[in-house]
Amino acid sequence: MQVIRTGVLVLALVMVLSACTMSWQEVQTGWGKITPTLRKPTLAEILELTRTTLKKEAGWTYKVKRQEKLTRNQQQAASQYEAKISVTSDPYAIRSQGTITSKGKSESEQLVMIGDKGYLKIGNAPWETGTRAELRTSVEDPTQALIELAAAVKQKSATFRMAETNGFFRVTAELPPGRAAGILGNNARAELEPSLAQLRGLGIRVNPANIRLKSYKREVHIDSKTHVLHAVLTQFSFEIPTPTGTVTYQQTQTAEVGGVFKEKITLPVELRPKAK
Repeated sequence: MQVIRTGVLVLALVMVLSACTMSWQEVQTGWGKITPTLRKPTLAEILELTRTTLKKEAGWTYKVKRQEKLTRNQQQAASQYEAKISVTSDPYAIRSQGTITSKGKSESEQLVMIGDKGYLKIGNAPWETGTRAELRTSVEDPTQALIELAAAVKQKSATFRMAETNGFFRVTAELPPGRAAGILGNNARAELEPSLAQLRGLGIRVNPANIRLKSYKREVHIDSKTHVLHAVLTQFSFEIPTPTGTVTYQQTQTAEVGGVFKEKITLPVELRPKAK
């Protein structure tokens, strides 16, 4: 802010301190004839501020829900996933405990990711190990949404809208129908792989080149004062042409912040090295 040359330092100080706590609307209209040099933060700056705010705490917890639907010849198969997830940034680690429900049956899912090495256990099956990339469809990290949105802003690969209402910045990113592209489209396309594997397992041929993004929308809610990530909503759908008709895949995922997480994420007891 430029120095206000009024000759009254106390008044200048009060005005500066007041500007730091006022909303952008108040800064724009509350000074009468005085026009301060403060400006609204850009979308990229808000996303970076939010990432910085998250890193100030050891970690955060989230409640995540995901629903997937696969529709073929008016027949629908659906699955639901609910989990409590904890994420730490230094060191980077994830722990999730959730339930997968499909065809009326439920089974537990546990995931622990420390650095780039992950461990996944579904139901009574043995632990599966893999890198973050190999287990990506099982890794639910709401903080990753900020990284992806920031990359999409730089790529200019999505249409963005931002509004400030009821104390929150609401950032929305959308992709046009067609070939999935950019970081958001490519990551959504990766979520499709398990369903494509199921179709191939049923003997249904799928040409990846013909898969079409039908719709994509991601919305994040950020506290406009504290810059704490409050919620993430992601919805997308694909059309998958096959010799027997078009298959539609839909996914909806929500993540809501639970609070600060101060524990250290470690391996489950059964995966820890045994003492010699």
